[in-house]
Amino acid sequence: MTEELNVVDALSKQNELLREQLALLRKQNELLKKSLPAHHNGGREVFVDNIDRDEMRCGFLVTSHRKKLWNVEIALIKEITRICEKHHIRWFAIGGTLLGAARHGGFIPWDDDIDIIMLRPDYEKFKAVAEEELKYHPSFRMWYWFNYRLETDTAAAQHASSDLPFISKEQIEKYPAWAPFFPLLRLVDESTTYLMEDDRKNVFYSVWVDIFCLDPCPPFEDKNLLRNFDTARELLLATVFPDRIKDALLNGEKFLIPRERLITFLNLPYKLRAQQFDLFQMKNFVETPYIAEIKYHSINRKRIVYKTSDFKETVYLPFENFQVPAPAGYEQALTDCYGDWRTPIVTRGHVNTYSVDVPYREYFKESALIDS
Repeated sequence: MTEELNVVDALSKQNELLREQLALLRKQNELLKKSLPAHHNGGREVFVDNIDRDEMRCGFLVTSHRKKLWNVEIALIKEITRICEKHHIRWFAIGGTLLGAARHGGFIPWDDDIDIIMLRPDYEKFKAVAEEELKYHPSFRMWYWFNYRLETDTAAAQHASSDLPFISKEQIEKYPAWAPFFPLLRLVDESTTYLMEDDRKNVFYSVWVDIFCLDPCPPFEDKNLLRNFDTARELLLATVFPDRIKDALLNGEKFLIPRERLITFLNLPYKLRAQQFDLFQMKNFVETPYIAEIKYHSINRKRIVYKTSDFKETVYLPFENFQVPAPAGYEQALTDCYGDWRTPIVTRGHVNTYSVDVPYREYFKESALIDS
């Protein structure tokens, strides 16, 4: 009888342990359900709330499709953060990304890209280390503004860059202020597809993060600094629009760069001209009261100038379920850029066609847009 009681007690204890195990399994299943969006998002880490649900933000319909695009872009800046922390490189959210962080705590609902910026020394340092850091990443790659050949190059210069994507003269004239025609880096995710509405062939196809560069800009107290700045403008214009500079030389216009040296520069391949421009800017970088993207003084008409003092220190602002570094003087920087930045003005986004699931090479292989 005692043995039978011991068996009953053992079975009772076993049943109790099974019930406890079942409760733990139910709890584990609940936790798995909560993490389900990450699995529905192609296995990517999730930085955007309710990524599988559409929602209204500021009267604008933010679709799940758009949120998945945002999520890839945040993954890209997370990788930029990793590289920059490792190599002690400073970067800041800028433009619409800074505006979204300050005003919305994330993306502007109708925005669809991320812009960050670095001072020239950090920009060049990032450029120097990024390729090695990304060597083993399955899909993240660096895109450089100088990795093209232009139809406006001489035949010899085009031949020297024959392994690079080709940009036609028509495209250059139609979109003179777009990449690749100003200093810019991009971190792209090649497992995605991203097409601008007015996209130009051979320029970019994947979801990206733009990395811009800040250089000294007027007003200067030192005339030598102004001379360096004006020389940089000439170099940039000769890099992007060599035909215009050649015509100006034929018309007898004067340049700071000696005529023979400028002609030699114009005959270089676009890639070498762009690299020489970057080298000149780095060599002549000094701290000045004002900084800007030089393209705004050379190609774009709108001149956005920032105070260097606003970028002395870094603060962190919420951005969806991430945080981005911002200049401590971000409110003034936003005012310099937008004026009244606190009042939202709804606009359309940049992008027309995108997918976080279809790699751009697959898209162009099968798309009806490809040339026959």
